Amino acid sequence: MGCENLSTKLQKGLGRFLEFALIFAMLLAAVLMVTLPWSIPDVTQHVAGEPERLFEKYFAVLAVSGFMAELMLWQGLHILRNISRGKAFSDDTVRRLRAVGREALVIAAFYFIMVFFVHKFFMVVVFVAFTIIGLLLFVMAQLFAEAVHYKTENDMTV
Repeated sequence: MGCENLSTKLQKGLGRFLEFALIFAMLLAAVLMVTLPWSIPDVTQHVAGEPERLFEKYFAVLAVSGFMAELMLWQGLHILRNISRGKAFSDDTVRRLRAVGREALVIAAFYFIMVFFVHKFFMVVVFVAFTIIGLLLFVMAQLFAEAVHYKTENDMTV
């Protein structure tokens, strides 16, 4: 009984910490997006209006990436809350996993398109990484959907 109580307390503490970390990451991403007009020139040494338009290209890439990251973190926060409530294997979790998978594929598609405008190797790496992540999230969503199905059957049997 004492070990179960300690384990439950640790899980709740870890859940709260992860929820705090996700909220902090969302706030940090929002601050970083708002400060892009000032941070891009500091980091890249490119300013708006240059003939190569690198400032504008970097701004587009980082703004879209930040917005999609916010959406993905939002879904992750709600998935974590489902887990904390003991509803990890629910239709809502499956729906949110699929949403994150779609969001990852949107980022991948965006980076694929931007490869033709921002000729940097990391654009290809991000495209490949988010394509793989998006597809794996769809696999995870399907696994969770199967678990929901089995859980529903089990609940009806009992």
